[in-house]
Amino acid sequence: MTREIKSKFIKKLDKSKNLINKFITLDIETFVKDNVLIPYCISIYDGKKSYSFGLWDYETHEMMIIDCLKSIMIRKYNRYNIYIHNMAKFDIIFLLKYLVKLGEVKPIIHNGRLISVNFTFGENLEYGFQFKDSYLILLASLDKLTKGFGVKTVKSIFPHFFINETNLDYIGEVPDIKFFNKINPSDYNNYKKSFNNNWNLKYEVVKYCEIDCISLYQVITKFSNLIFSLFSKNIDNYPTLPSLAFAIFRSNFMDENSIPQISGQISKNIRKGYTGGAVDVYIPENPNGVKLYGYDVNALYPSQMQKWDMPVGNVTYFNGDITKIDVNAFGFFYCRIETPNDIKHPIIQTHVKINNTTRTVAPIGIWEDMIFSEELNNAKKYGYKF
Repeated sequence: MTREIKSKFIKKLDKSKNLINKFITLDIETFVKDNVLIPYCISIYDGKKSYSFGLWDYETHEMMIIDCLKSIMIRKYNRYNIYIHNMAKFDIIFLLKYLVKLGEVKPIIHNGRLISVNFTFGENLEYGFQFKDSYLILLASLDKLTKGFGVKTVKSIFPHFFINETNLDYIGEVPDIKFFNKINPSDYNNYKKSFNNNWNLKYEVVKYCEIDCISLYQVITKFSNLIFSLFSKNIDNYPTLPSLAFAIFRSNFMDENSIPQISGQISKNIRKGYTGGAVDVYIPENPNGVKLYGYDVNALYPSQMQKWDMPVGNVTYFNGDITKIDVNAFGFFYCRIETPNDIKHPIIQTHVKINNTTRTVAPIGIWEDMIFSEELNNAKKYGYKF
């Protein structure tokens, strides 16, 4: 018995008509006190002007942070994105508890990871903006991004490990190279030549923090313009690179009513047929003097998806032996699986519970499982019975 199950399809998206670049960049600098990170400088850049807030102008860092946040809680920045590089793992830690005092906060979390933070404020919560982690769409350090995108403002250097709560007024020689992070002597000496016993901590940290904001702004602008020119999509609605890539696919390449949204028991059954890739480990024993070459394959999934058929369209559900109706049936089958007696390296995998954890194994013997038809057909070549 077979029956077609009507499914909803993933909708095709429209292309964006106009380029939108409404965003601000923000950066926070900290020092360590009693093994706790303390913010002492915050900078923002809106594409035209930089604004900085330093601990030296406030009694507490809490007052500094609140003052900074209030400076962007204006109608001018309504519905803007606030991009912070590596926000989820660093900067947002210092902002969240103050944001909740100033308005309503709704974080978006996926698989335990913070993706973005929606913040609304005003008498009726009519204003707001969204904090986003630019690292989730631009997966590289800011230093590499500025060089890769060829922007005008490149990331500079700064002696992060020199700063503490007692030396914020420091003016004098450039701090020793040991206070800089991953800097070579040549770069350090070139940096040092720019000063004559007049290195000013306040001035230099504001300069450094603002350069970070400006360079990130320039990188995001270039990336945004590139995506819009190639695919007519704005990046502002997509907080991660996968979500942006999927939106580009849906608006530029996907056919209407081509990918069903499978859910419920059917989805659970099909997922049982996915066990992940098999990994073989070899210990080579090459003769002395003979070189061994190792090869890594990139983009294997897309190349195989292009070459081989994939199950698409509406799901057809059946009971019984489908091969009696169609010997070339294509899909996922629940089968009785029997391995050949002499097999040395079994190839069909399954998931089993071992000590309250799920393990992937390739068993021998007889069991029942869900399996993809092409895996089934391949296994028959090696003596498997179904």
